[in-house]
Amino acid sequence: MGRSWLPKQLVLYARRWHTPFVLLIPLSVIAGLAMVGGFALNLVQAQSVRPLFLSASASSLLPSANIKASLPPRLPLAAQRAAKASAMSKTAAPLAPAQLPSSQPTAAQLAQQPAAELASPTPQSLWGVQQATCPNPSSQLLTETIESRVTVVPIVVHLLLPPCYDPAHYAYPTLYLIHGTAYEQGGWLVHGIVELSELQMGLGMLPPFIIVMPGADMRAGTASRYSWTNGGDQSYDAFFVQELMPFVEERFSTWRTREGRAIGGISRGGYWSVEIGFAHPDLFDTIGGHSPSVHSMLVGVPPDFSMLYWAQSIEALRQKRIWIDAGDRDWARVDARKLADDLAAQNIPFQLSFGDGNHEDAYWTSRLAEYLAFYSATWPRQPRPIATP
Repeated sequence: MGRSWLPKQLVLYARRWHTPFVLLIPLSVIAGLAMVGGFALNLVQAQSVRPLFLSASASSLLPSANIKASLPPRLPLAAQRAAKASAMSKTAAPLAPAQLPSSQPTAAQLAQQPAAELASPTPQSLWGVQQATCPNPSSQLLTETIESRVTVVPIVVHLLLPPCYDPAHYAYPTLYLIHGTAYEQGGWLVHGIVELSELQMGLGMLPPFIIVMPGADMRAGTASRYSWTNGGDQSYDAFFVQELMPFVEERFSTWRTREGRAIGGISRGGYWSVEIGFAHPDLFDTIGGHSPSVHSMLVGVPPDFSMLYWAQSIEALRQKRIWIDAGDRDWARVDARKLADDLAAQNIPFQLSFGDGNHEDAYWTSRLAEYLAFYSATWPRQPRPIATP
């Protein structure tokens, strides 16, 4: 064709339809601009691809400067080609993180490869242990049921163990996450926490830690401790501290110290995470409330109620890491702002963030990477060895 094709076509068009020749000049200019604009649009789209599971604000919280140092060993060339061919065969395959080569396999793909193929001259697993000694290279999602003396119905609990969980040799920090009233159980699973945490732990972007996601007792109606109590004895707080935490720490290899525990929640779960964290400063070092329902929707509290009512020690809260967030169209943004104002009045440090979204799953899912990075920021990138006698 060449560059002369377009003007010739315009001349033929003018002769056939008797178009005045003076119109050929603006038509040529418009056609040329359209071609240049299409090329520029394709270039912009090619440069703007971002990982599906990270928002721009989330990626800024991740330790991108140290990602290369914490990656698993590079696969042999044959394994790389096999992984790339498998990825190309899937039309809807998830995008790789922008910081990594496109052929870098996910944690799930690594887990499916035989240990011999993953070996390198210095074989290492995700945490620096030889590949052959890693008992569980993938995350493990467990479902337990607690027959509670506090609630009138059993409580279902989901526990997510990190890749290479090795209770015989290592202890792990614990993140407790409470969902909102839209779910009686499994709310955090909807946000993709299993897939995201496994991927980021496998790539060294997150340290290994245990995630505990307790359910609620809303099916009990007005007898629900989750919905119709606000704290103290015979409340969801009592179930959490007296039954859930001992259940977890007796069965799993955890740090069992304040520094090794974090607590967070969404909406009504955000109320409970703040209440429990404030009321038990000796148990948690990090506290988060995501769209926390801590004022406007509460029943049975005075108009001037503050979550600091539950604080055992203002001075102790000044030593905590506290993060509050809500969507910019979220009804709970008013509650988040009030909680922030109450903390500021007592000179208690905190982080406050308003993101793009409403009081809905899509908002919390979009910020999940930020949540996990915040809670685990002070935990080491390797599990803590258990002291042997």
